[in-house]
Amino acid sequence: MDLVLEEKRTEIFNKRKAQLESKSGNFTIKCYPTSIWEASLYKAWTQIVSELSPNKTEIEKSLKNFVEACDASEVILFEKNTFLLCFAYSSQNADNLNDEQRFEKISHIIKKFKLSCMSSNSSFKSMVIEVKDYSAYMDEFTDATYILVILSDRKTSIELIKLNVTLCKQEFEKKLNYDDKNNNDKNNE
Repeated sequence: MDLVLEEKRTEIFNKRKAQLESKSGNFTIKCYPTSIWEASLYKAWTQIVSELSPNKTEIEKSLKNFVEACDASEVILFEKNTFLLCFAYSSQNADNLNDEQRFEKISHIIKKFKLSCMSSNSSFKSMVIEVKDYSAYMDEFTDATYILVILSDRKTSIELIKLNVTLCKQEFEKKLNYDDKNNNDKNNE
């Protein structure tokens, strides 16, 4: 879409989409008008990753339960290598929900931090950020994800959040179907 004149983008996108739909037969397709110069590409890839995830409804329900049990404002799962958003759940009283690009911004910051760690021969596994208005805890979660927990209530203990993250890892591994793969690998040894 970058090479198309702005006033023609919607028209050309709809035309290309109609062409694809006419050739897709019984398959349902989704099309995204993206640009490498803005957040649309990140948003499209995020939606694709989320849609292709197994047990999507169960995972979203588990994230909701996690937020409620921990009295967190928000919990976010990022894909481990690309830091694309996989899933997120925000409580009703979470701040900054009006920033539609917050996931992309967080992803970009974490990727830059991870790269700076690598350039200094350090590794990044987890981190805690505590400032006046909130606390955040990020950790490796499953084989393929990182978890980020945002707390607006500074009374909630980060140590309690760490414990809850550890306790629910196994449940999420199963829901993301990584346990089945690991069990098959062990059975083949």
